[in-house]
Amino acid sequence: MRVVIYLRLSSEDRDIQEKGKTESNSIAHQRWLLTDFVRNHPDLCGAELDELCDDGWSGKNFERPGMVELLEQVRRGTVQCIVVKDFSRFGRDYLTVGNYISRVFPFMGVRFISVNDGFDSARPGDIDSLDTSFKTLIYDLYSRELSQKVKAAKKQRAEQGLFLSPFAPYGYAKDEADKNRLVIDEPAAEVVRRIFQMTLDGHSSAEIALAMNREGVMTPMRYKHDTGVSRKWPCVCEDNFWTSGNIGIILRDERYIGTVIYGKRERTKIGHWDSRPAGKEDWIICEDRHDAIITKEIFDAVQKVLSMRPSKPYSSRPYHPLQRKVFCGVCGHAMRRSADKLTNGTIMRYRCSTHTFTDEYDCNGHGVDEADILDAILEAVHVYARLAVRLERINAVRQERGRREKKDAGKKLIALQNEKSRLDSRLQELYEGFVSGELSRETYLAKKGAITERGREIADEMNRLERIAVESTATRSEVITKYICYADIDELTEDMLTGLVDKVNIYPGDVMEVKLNFADELEQLRAGLDISCEKCLEES
Repeated sequence: MRVVIYLRLSSEDRDIQEKGKTESNSIAHQRWLLTDFVRNHPDLCGAELDELCDDGWSGKNFERPGMVELLEQVRRGTVQCIVVKDFSRFGRDYLTVGNYISRVFPFMGVRFISVNDGFDSARPGDIDSLDTSFKTLIYDLYSRELSQKVKAAKKQRAEQGLFLSPFAPYGYAKDEADKNRLVIDEPAAEVVRRIFQMTLDGHSSAEIALAMNREGVMTPMRYKHDTGVSRKWPCVCEDNFWTSGNIGIILRDERYIGTVIYGKRERTKIGHWDSRPAGKEDWIICEDRHDAIITKEIFDAVQKVLSMRPSKPYSSRPYHPLQRKVFCGVCGHAMRRSADKLTNGTIMRYRCSTHTFTDEYDCNGHGVDEADILDAILEAVHVYARLAVRLERINAVRQERGRREKKDAGKKLIALQNEKSRLDSRLQELYEGFVSGELSRETYLAKKGAITERGREIADEMNRLERIAVESTATRSEVITKYICYADIDELTEDMLTGLVDKVNIYPGDVMEVKLNFADELEQLRAGLDISCEKCLEES
């Protein structure tokens, strides 16, 4: 058996610890608690022990690296038991946590233990108990309340002009004596000044990006990593290079004139990276809070130049459900949606513009019709919808087989209990015969040994049958329900594209790789099905 202990500490937990209020959630404490629990548990003490950890991640976000790896190991069947300190360490989303505990893990044959909650999925009564549901709901509500309090506290500090972002903007560094104040980082600041000057000299953002890439100037992201920032942003690919987009971001950033701005974007969901632009009326703007890299005169002159250019900032373009979901498979950057005017009308296409910024990749800017992408997505949805239908049929077979097994187990249990009673009576008779002298010591011990051995076999078999008798019958997964609804669709709606599509990678020759949300969970369910169910379905 392989046991994985899962540890998590959110940034909010760390803030509380720094204020000296508690250390009960620290990674070290969780590790000691769980390791000690496993070593002293009779069922787990001899198991192979491994650890996965997410330090600084919100429990509302199930895309944290350690959790992704944990669920991947569950899918591969390499973990048989997961141990956490409490439900909130696993996650703070009531519905998601409940689905994994009561549906996914039992279906995949993975035991789940929450030490402080006294929960063990090996006890069938724990899985769907009112106590378990109530605790996961409380953790969810607590996370929401804590998020609101943290947000209100940050807003109050932002109104004082403090810099609250976790990372300084390119061209600045955090003051070592005051992490809420910016100081100029001269090497990067010189690049910023050059970008502003080249714009005033008449160079376009694309020309500036191309020059930077040819000269090997480090991008803001590469510069962050080179100066010790290890964190990775999910929206930025590994092969990061200058583009007209990040040039434009620098040219419009008022922080370079000494202004602190807070609240330009807001999270769409607690604990997740996804965010959306906030209205300018909701921004908190404090001027002259740190040394300026660019004078206000130069900044205003550049804004005037930008306003006269025909192209609009990417953020001002109308929203489309595939926005930032279609990527070039060669360079990994998002492809841009544009309209091509043809003699018989207008067609929407996606193009990679990397070739205009760098010679490093063989991206030729060839466009892909949006209609072809939508057809590929529709086909992928149909594939997983058919898989969901098949899984539903297999699930029905498992339910029926489970009912039969429970019925047969009940009958066998009664027979074994009767046999055990007869063996107990026979042992008593043997003992009485030995005491009265009717049986020799050797005969008594030989017959007793045979009966005792049979008793052990009966006890083991009764334990196995008792587990079958109380085992929960498989139920339909929410993911199966979701995809079954798409089995007969002929056209994709905007809501479907928003909710189902994770990303589409476009490779040379218009080869497309469509990645759908929740598809991995369907694959996990399929991987967890035993061969006998598949055979039963084929025979039915």
